[in-house]
Amino acid sequence: MSALEEDVRQLTEIDSGALAMLNSSEINQQIATAHKYPRNITRFRDEVFSLATLNESVAESCVYALPRKQDGKRITIYGPSVRFAEILAHSWRNCRLGARPVDMSGDYVTAQGVYHDLETNVYIAFETKRRITDKNGNRYGADMITMTANAAAAIALRNAILRGIPKAIWEDAYEEARKVIMGNAKTLATRRAEALKFVAKYGLDEAQVCELLGVPGTGDIDLEEL
Repeated sequence: MSALEEDVRQLTEIDSGALAMLNSSEINQQIATAHKYPRNITRFRDEVFSLATLNESVAESCVYALPRKQDGKRITIYGPSVRFAEILAHSWRNCRLGARPVDMSGDYVTAQGVYHDLETNVYIAFETKRRITDKNGNRYGADMITMTANAAAAIALRNAILRGIPKAIWEDAYEEARKVIMGNAKTLATRRAEALKFVAKYGLDEAQVCELLGVPGTGDIDLEEL
């Protein structure tokens, strides 16, 4: 057994559950806090739209593209990326997340991602596997195994988040990010610049706009302020 496998074995023995790093009293306190300060769906949607369409670079990071062959033809599969899932979790609030490798024996590494909604008590654990042998069946070196394990953990966490936060309230934000990439929609930064240019015609400078909106700087002007 390699040192890396031994580390995973020990970690699994320490916590055989799904990343239960906090004791029950701490979790109960987090749940109580979440109920005291519940999330706001409108604010969530505004934040996701703002962040996902901030600029073309951010929009591109929100979408993954995988080339595949199907019936002899090359196709591309698109979907929400790990970065997009991070935006969702950040904006959704009141949730606990975690990911780790749980097994590295044999030809695969298995990683587990966990999503726990503190408001609704919805708990989702998702596992994903990645091969750690080359085309000749030789096992990867320690560094490559670590990289593969990290990638598997990130994907498992993404899938747990996407299943935990209802798709109905974020799907259109994801589609808007795709439109930005394809050039069919403007980024938030572009819309912000156009709005500032428009009000400047009426004698308002950026400082006056920020004071009126109650934001510290133009970079804090999001969809609601627009």
